[in-house]
Amino acid sequence: MIKKLLKSTIFFVFFFAVLINPRWNLLAQDFQLIDKPIAKKAPGFTVKDLSGKGVSLSSFKGKPILLNFWATWCPYCRQERASLNSLYREYNSKGLVIISISIGESHKKVEKFLRNIPASFIVLLDEDKKAAELYDVYGLPTSFFINREGIIKHKFIGAKNWTEAESRKFIEELLK
Repeated sequence: MIKKLLKSTIFFVFFFAVLINPRWNLLAQDFQLIDKPIAKKAPGFTVKDLSGKGVSLSSFKGKPILLNFWATWCPYCRQERASLNSLYREYNSKGLVIISISIGESHKKVEKFLRNIPASFIVLLDEDKKAAELYDVYGLPTSFFINREGIIKHKFIGAKNWTEAESRKFIEELLK
């Protein structure tokens, strides 16, 4: 009986440690580049903006896009928000479109979040998570570079400082 109790306690402690350790949490992650060129056509979708209007990816045809999936509860998403705003201010005039898609959250929750941590770029709502499924998003934040031809060039999983030299290299490549 004591052996069984001891095994159960060890299992519970281990499980709890895994659950609360951010390094093992696949839902919110630090930055990691999926290094190989993706070279896959970006799946089309239509989701709602904050006013309730449907917005399709196809409406940005011919423009370079940074597509960013995030959630209000994700600490790494909050962490990268300021650098996304800086990136937008710097590259918007050069044609870069930043589309930020909140996954599985209500309009009310996202709007409240944006009052505290505003976004200079387009914010959309994927309440039913269908767009995230199309892009195989399994960790947050996840971002994609989509070129002018609608091809996904790179996928990034986790938070990234979008103002670093390495990020600028990817942005410059995307803007060509």
